[in-house]
Amino acid sequence: MRKDLYSAGEKKKGTRSPQSTVTMYIQNKLAAGIVLLNIALFSYVYYYAQEQKGYAPVIAQTSIQPSKMKNTDDLHNVTANTRKVGIKIYNIDVQQRASVGPSDFWRPELNLSSLPPSLYKRGKLVFDSLPKTYLPGYKSACWKLKGALKCWPYFYLLGMPKCGTTDLWSKITMHPDVRNTVKEPHWWTRARLSTGNLAGYASRSNKMVQQFKLHPSMKSRLIIGDGSASTFWDNHSWDRWDGKRYEGPKYVTADVINAAQPDAKLIVILRNPVDRLYSAYLYFNRKNKVSVDRFHKAIVEVIDRFNTCLQTMSFRGCTYSMERIQNKFPSPTRPYVGLYAVYVRDWFRVYPRDQLKIMTLEDWHVNCTGLLPEVFDFLNLEKKSGKTIAQFCEKKLQNGNKFRLHAIGDMLPKTRKLLEDFYEGPNKELSLLLGDDKYLWRT
Repeated sequence: MRKDLYSAGEKKKGTRSPQSTVTMYIQNKLAAGIVLLNIALFSYVYYYAQEQKGYAPVIAQTSIQPSKMKNTDDLHNVTANTRKVGIKIYNIDVQQRASVGPSDFWRPELNLSSLPPSLYKRGKLVFDSLPKTYLPGYKSACWKLKGALKCWPYFYLLGMPKCGTTDLWSKITMHPDVRNTVKEPHWWTRARLSTGNLAGYASRSNKMVQQFKLHPSMKSRLIIGDGSASTFWDNHSWDRWDGKRYEGPKYVTADVINAAQPDAKLIVILRNPVDRLYSAYLYFNRKNKVSVDRFHKAIVEVIDRFNTCLQTMSFRGCTYSMERIQNKFPSPTRPYVGLYAVYVRDWFRVYPRDQLKIMTLEDWHVNCTGLLPEVFDFLNLEKKSGKTIAQFCEKKLQNGNKFRLHAIGDMLPKTRKLLEDFYEGPNKELSLLLGDDKYLWRT
């Protein structure tokens, strides 16, 4: 009787028996365990599916910044020490696919609202005109701009000048799925910062868009490119946003393009920087204004200015500042354009390694039939027969520069020695970044 009264009294107060409390505790733990198990299972399935499609998230690698570098040896040592201790430089060793081909039209959602303020200011004109996602079903990144369909270039032939970009461009555009346009609008590095005419730049895709209307199935095939040889290196207006910084620009063109087109295909063709510089000198200056003595004098002056800059700025900072310095002290030559390692490092900082196809003019000259199919494959273009590739490669070399070289001869031996010493450190850095000694360009 007392037991019953006790039980009734406890129930009346809203308490439970010990057995009931234990049971509820076990049930709650089981429910929580089932929920966690389901979450884990869902995460595994989702990640596995993403991985199979080639765009699983990649754990960010440690970023090594070239801080406080006052000479090319410091630039080289950053990468050498990084490799020695086994720390991966951000994005260089990451194999992350960004495949956008006939059977795969996935592309990442744009994350423009969370861009750092200083980066947003650099590309405000672009970022304010873009959607969160590009239109599905197109091989290119296409969207509606004021009601009209526009498409970004599917690929960028970034540079460098006098490294064979015109010849490579002419052969890429021989593929029937690549629509030829003006090769070098120089929009991202120059026109964008002056006229800011995004609609005009995007109109380069108009003819391709018209073909989409006539033949909708071509949306999955046709592409255009941008072959501006300044895109890779020219950031002359960086101090407009950053002021004077020891390290140079906080963000470069690579950051702006990456925010707008994180899955862009990027092609770079390089050349022995000494030969590239002399070729550029002969090409961009009037015939009656070039001579080996004038070239040597110009090189001495520019390298002296670079060394003076190194007293107050890092190697990277001076590389990006020389274009502005040269506007004050005009010179017929630009040795800093050949400091490839600085530019490669910045593009690797924001783009996965497998989104850049890097090659040399020296290899291109002797192996067009081997490299051109690789370029087509990199761009997810339809394969062509060996006979067709040979026909493409037999096309006359575009934009050659031998006539002036024959007229005045090679540079002076002392000039070549001076330039080889100037480029030795950056070439070592480049060979480490790309994992190939051919970028040392030893003679």
